Amino acid sequence: MAAYEEDLEARVLAALARADAAEASGAAANARAASLQKRLDANAHATQRLLRVRFRRAPPAAISMHRATPVKWEFDVTDDQGTTVPAVDVEVRCHVDGAPHPVTTTRMKERWLCSAPAAAFTDRCRVVAEPWVAGRRAGPLDVLGVAAEVRVVAGSGDDAPTFEAIRDLSFGDIHLEVVEEFGDACGSHLWNAGLVLAAYVATLDEAKLPAISDGGLFVEVGSGVGAASLALAARGCSGDVTDQGRVLALLERNIERNGAGDLIRAVAWDVVRDEVPAWNVLGSWNVLVAADVLYSAEAAKSLPGVVAALPDLREIWLAHTHRGAGDRLDATIEALSATFPVAEVVERVRDTRIVVLRRR
Repeated sequence: MAAYEEDLEARVLAALARADAAEASGAAANARAASLQKRLDANAHATQRLLRVRFRRAPPAAISMHRATPVKWEFDVTDDQGTTVPAVDVEVRCHVDGAPHPVTTTRMKERWLCSAPAAAFTDRCRVVAEPWVAGRRAGPLDVLGVAAEVRVVAGSGDDAPTFEAIRDLSFGDIHLEVVEEFGDACGSHLWNAGLVLAAYVATLDEAKLPAISDGGLFVEVGSGVGAASLALAARGCSGDVTDQGRVLALLERNIERNGAGDLIRAVAWDVVRDEVPAWNVLGSWNVLVAADVLYSAEAAKSLPGVVAALPDLREIWLAHTHRGAGDRLDATIEALSATFPVAEVVERVRDTRIVVLRRR
């Protein structure tokens, strides 16, 4: 069934490419259709699964060097909302960095159970779960691996639990580490739209970055864990990343973790929202970046107002995952069409699209 769905989606996208070529005119339109067809022929992104390995019981953040019993953890494969999915063709290999002892991994239906002796953990180390598909290590736009950090402590007290995980993202020469926290704040997770947008900007041709690579700045609203902005910083772009509540602290951690503090800064969303004209003092925000910000009616309704307060914007990069009836992407594009009449879908990965809106 999965192979049939992937083949069907590839044929649908191929039909869209042909329709684009038939309906559009001019060399640029034909080049775009040819580029899309080339990507489809290479089976690059159209049929990717966008699944992830997720800890269901994470290894402890700290373990005692005197611990007598093995350290245990478990994980499964889920979609971006945490729903367990069948993973019959996914193999997960788990290891502890630099471990002198192997990790024992047992698969129990849709879950993997792991254990290792305490002696396997030295100082500060990482527990890494790597997904493999058809004998090859999976990439972030296929099945996303997960890691956790563990430190060894003296004494014999209770081991400290952990409720966070690390995503290692590699896009060509760009490598990022994004920390997720598992809790009530939806912004503390890496959602599909953020992942796809990070992959897109990390591999975007340099010629398509002029608005923010030529002295301009970008601003990302609702940044969450900050994957897209970190990818932009890795390309040498500068800007502001915004969120609110406890997610802002996580965003700051990820900026520091990736050494991006000289290029991007985390700003509380209410400051930007309430003081947009006064806040934009370091330069012009030429590009607004947003991933999965239309999930609520309130957020979707507020976006045109933010855009209206930024007269120097040239482009809006909007990544969005379609979630069925009541989807707000088309209505948002229509609401922005008076000032941003040009809308182009530049990437599709499964049910996630990236739309670039431009002033004429």
